[in-house]
Amino acid sequence: MSGPSSDIRVLAFVGEGVFAPVLDSQVLMPLAYIGRQAPHIRRAVLILTSVRFRRDPRVPSRQAAIRAAVPGAQVLFRYRLPLDFPFQRARWARALRAGLQAAAFAGHGAIVLHCRGQLTAAAATLVKRRDPRVRILLDMRGASEDEIKAGGLRGWYLRRSARRTLRLALQDADALNAVSHKLVDHLRATGLLTRDIPMAVVGCCADTQRFYFDPAVRAARRQELQLADRFVICYCGAMSHWQRPDALAATFAAVAQDMPDAHMLIVSREAEPLLAHLRSLGVPAAKVTARAASHDQVASYLMAADVGLLLRENTLTNRVASPVKFAEYLRCGLPVVLTPYIGDFSEFAVRQGVGQTIEFPIRPAEAVAAVRALRTRLATEGDAFRATCSQVAAAHFSWEVQAAQIIRLYEALSA
Repeated sequence: MSGPSSDIRVLAFVGEGVFAPVLDSQVLMPLAYIGRQAPHIRRAVLILTSVRFRRDPRVPSRQAAIRAAVPGAQVLFRYRLPLDFPFQRARWARALRAGLQAAAFAGHGAIVLHCRGQLTAAAATLVKRRDPRVRILLDMRGASEDEIKAGGLRGWYLRRSARRTLRLALQDADALNAVSHKLVDHLRATGLLTRDIPMAVVGCCADTQRFYFDPAVRAARRQELQLADRFVICYCGAMSHWQRPDALAATFAAVAQDMPDAHMLIVSREAEPLLAHLRSLGVPAAKVTARAASHDQVASYLMAADVGLLLRENTLTNRVASPVKFAEYLRCGLPVVLTPYIGDFSEFAVRQGVGQTIEFPIRPAEAVAAVRALRTRLATEGDAFRATCSQVAAAHFSWEVQAAQIIRLYEALSA
């Protein structure tokens, strides 16, 4: 290939809807960076939203915010039936054909369909059969079959359907992006990925404009929270079952026994499960602060802490995952205590010297030793260590750096 094509057309295809919590960070933000770094790429995005939101009064303002987030890109919206409705693949393919027509990608040049997840990619294969211009970039976000928790006949059916959908998506994909090398290894080991196709590994990246480290901001937030003389351990995020609030509580309870000045900072709108576990372990309420921060405030709360916790059990979902919280912790100057089963991040944290791993289930002595190791380094290096964590995140987990990999896939598919 002599150089990038001057007529690269990309349509990002998303099925989770306009209110999906990952839409901004994992779809709109990278599209915006791609627009700045590669203005020769014509961008469009098609978002399918469940019909149950059709009369939601929030939809118009949300759609306007989405358009504003990706200047220069066409933004298209369609409604879909609930997930797992009969003939879903054919219905999504019909919506995609309408989206391509609305995007007005004329001519015979290639059109890259950047499909978020296997459901959109499987639908795209039906469009590809009739439109030779279509090239499918499958963006694999995790192990969807393992994420299904339903039991009985329904669970069997959903897992069988997920396996079939993934095979359909992979057999016709022209390129692949995976969130971790561990996910690629899993696809190859299970025989799902047998072809050599253009590939990238780009996981979840932090918004480096919103997440950063600033000693003055750290000091101000610590003073406001009355934590200036505390060693603060932080958990930030939702409280879904895979976040293991019981393990988070067990870790802090062990550390609090060893370090009288330890304090737990919970940044979440769903703090109660973790608070309940802490109470059950006898952790005094005075040692815990919980805040439901807006997205714009989260970074300052993270900066107020000293160590971040990211503890998950040994499941396939976690072994191939790429939780954005890891990058956000680091970017705000927090070294991380994490379990060894979190995608590529566990080995990366140890290799880069920005974290410590502990086993699951939690072993109190091991947890204390990990936190103490990080505390010792913080006591020695202070803000210099925090700045190092932030710089590591910017160098490896930012769209400023990683967007180039996606652009290369677009160019390869359009050649």
